[in-house]
Amino acid sequence: MSGLATILLSRGIEVSGSDLSLNERTRYLKEQGATIFEGHEKNPIPLDAVRVYHARIGSDHPELMGAMHKVHRLDLCVQTMGATPIYTVVGAHGKTSTSALLAHVLSAYDPEFGFSVGGVLLSHYLNGKDGSKGFVLEGDESDGSFLRISPKGAILTNVDADHLDYWKDYPSLLQGYKDFIKTVKDPNLFFYSYGEDLGLASCGVSYGIGEGKIQATNLSVFKEGSLFDLVDTRDNTLLKNVYIPLMGEHQVKNALGVYGLAKALQVPSKQIVEAFQTFKGVMRRCERVKKIGALEVFLDYGHHPRELEVTFEAIRKQYRTPLIVVFEPHKYSRTRNFFEDFVRVLKKPDKVILLDTYAAMEFYDSLGASKRLAETLGIDVTTPSMLKLKMADLSGEEGCLLFIGAGNIDRICRECLE
Repeated sequence: MSGLATILLSRGIEVSGSDLSLNERTRYLKEQGATIFEGHEKNPIPLDAVRVYHARIGSDHPELMGAMHKVHRLDLCVQTMGATPIYTVVGAHGKTSTSALLAHVLSAYDPEFGFSVGGVLLSHYLNGKDGSKGFVLEGDESDGSFLRISPKGAILTNVDADHLDYWKDYPSLLQGYKDFIKTVKDPNLFFYSYGEDLGLASCGVSYGIGEGKIQATNLSVFKEGSLFDLVDTRDNTLLKNVYIPLMGEHQVKNALGVYGLAKALQVPSKQIVEAFQTFKGVMRRCERVKKIGALEVFLDYGHHPRELEVTFEAIRKQYRTPLIVVFEPHKYSRTRNFFEDFVRVLKKPDKVILLDTYAAMEFYDSLGASKRLAETLGIDVTTPSMLKLKMADLSGEEGCLLFIGAGNIDRICRECLE
């Protein structure tokens, strides 16, 4: 939403909006000229103003009630781009990291490429930028809106069970992805992670670690990032010692998809690889926040058990030190639906500190509450104030401290580090 607001402001369009609490993005928008309200109340909005919303915002929201004109954020973004070609990244996991890397590569090649992604690029300190040459748009399967994009090209990172509160069941979710693939205008500009498409891709180019049409081989990882050889089996291209300053095999896979689409858009391979090297990552995507003594602190947006698992593995492989995790579960329904998976994954770190479930507009459900997770893991639920008191002890430890979750964990992390 804030990325779209940034684009509208750059076009001289008057923008106002609200958030439950002010943050880095709302402060930025205010600096750009937006009118920002703290809290969701019946703020003074002109009756003829277009209200921009997400499907998760109920029709009884005080700022939507009585609206003469309202539009879903995706539809407004597509309308705003007009005839500009759209390139979309979709998938259960890795959408933001992949779309941000694609935006970085294309913008480095030609500043006239724009983007709107779900995280702030640390190299730009933006999550949205206008563009006329082409536009990178992160898709959203959580409400089915990705079916209305009709992009010229796309990357599918993976398919996994999630957002079943919207899709109702797994087969419907799979059908949604199949329907999305059919909306891609140019099948030659469709790239997908080998095997992780679950056989849904009937066209396009696959990529993967040692498999698929575009491959990463001779992969090595270290604290500063990942190094690999890139092999494009379609034309026997071999790029040796490709470096990305990101952690984890999943990030290498993301880079392969970006390479494929950028190359198809006529970006020279040399420039793609050079852009990889200058990518600084995304806020809240395994972001290195601070170092306290011998403790490296990270912040991540992960909220699905698979996301937690790959992030834990990436940090362990590249740091080889004890891992302490502060986890804020996101939504009662997700915790309930994947309870056993969460329990299994949360047993992997050396220490887990569990915060209360972030409700995300859901009603309390004891089966998806942190209390049930804590009891199963044999630990207690910790409040943010209790966590802040524990920081003195944690800062004396050696290893990695990961704050992870999709709710208020970023604010909690930064308050603990003050």
